[in-house]
Amino acid sequence: MRPAVGLPARRAGLPRTLAAAALLAFLLSAGIVSAQDHTPQPYSPDEFNSWMKKTFRAEAVFVGSFPFTLFLSLEVYDTLRYTSNSFNPSYAPWPFGSASAVSYSGEETLWIALSAVSLSMVIAGIDFLIVRANERAAQGP
Repeated sequence: MRPAVGLPARRAGLPRTLAAAALLAFLLSAGIVSAQDHTPQPYSPDEFNSWMKKTFRAEAVFVGSFPFTLFLSLEVYDTLRYTSNSFNPSYAPWPFGSASAVSYSGEETLWIALSAVSLSMVIAGIDFLIVRANERAAQGP
C-alpha cells in the first residue's frame, strides 16, 4: 500500500483508523440507546430533603447572579479608578476606554473577582432569608 501524497507513511492509515473508531462508537452507542426503553418518572415531592432543595436554590441564585455582580464590580472599580487618576483617558471605564488603556494588575483582578463572588453570596443569602420569611408567613401564627 502506498502512502497518500504529501503524508508520511505512518499517517497514511489515519483516515481509516478514524473511520473505524467512529463506526465502532456509533454501533456501541446504538446498543446503549436501544437498551434504555423505560420512561423516566417525575420526582415525587418527598424525594429530596428540604435542605437539599434550599441548597440547590441558593446555588442557582449564586451562579445566576455572578455574571451580573462581576459586571457591576468591574464597572464600579473602573469608574473609581478613573476618577482617582484625575480622569486620565488611559483609565477610562469600559466602553469609553481606548486601545492604550491600563490593564489590571493581578491583585486588582483578584479583588474584583472576590468582590463579585462576595456580592453573589450576599444576594443568595438575601434570597434565602426572603424565602424563609415567606414560608413562615404562609404557615401562619
